[in-house]
Amino acid sequence: MLRPAHASFRCLRRTGAPLAALVTALIRILPAQQVSAACRVLQVTELQAAIGGKTSTTPSGSSQSVPGMTLDECSVVLSGAGAKHPVSVRIVTNLSMDGAQAITIRNTGTASEPQWKVAGARLEQGRVGNAICILTGRPHVASHTVCSIPRGKGYVEVDVIGSVDDLPSIATVGALLQKAMTRL
Repeated sequence: MLRPAHASFRCLRRTGAPLAALVTALIRILPAQQVSAACRVLQVTELQAAIGGKTSTTPSGSSQSVPGMTLDECSVVLSGAGAKHPVSVRIVTNLSMDGAQAITIRNTGTASEPQWKVAGARLEQGRVGNAICILTGRPHVASHTVCSIPRGKGYVEVDVIGSVDDLPSIATVGALLQKAMTRL
């Protein structure tokens, strides 16, 4: 048996007001989404001035926790003069080991890979102030300049990706990281 259309709407009228009140209450209870802490430590204009290029989007950030680590990351892509540079700022916390130890293990493992011994490959390591940096790249593969500063059971880092021939120097990325650290 078919019911008239107005009968089915009567049910909505009876439940509509309580449902609206419930949704409103939930919105008030739920915490507001917080801006990524990693997105607050460097301005896009600072990245553009140091690395070059422009961005057509705002930085995107997220925070994730998994057993043994919390990762707060902010990413933006700079484009210009035929080059693209995805840039990530990461704040890693709650590691099960000292941040300096984690950086050393990662960089030592990366530096020992045989891929950096092929023609056209680059591997550079250095320090900029208290930043521990590594530049790794080879032709036709996404290459990285990463500078990290340990902070207790974690670290903060800036990672710039690009062509091996167009990567920013360790000095450039290290200086950006030093600036970011003053804002934490």
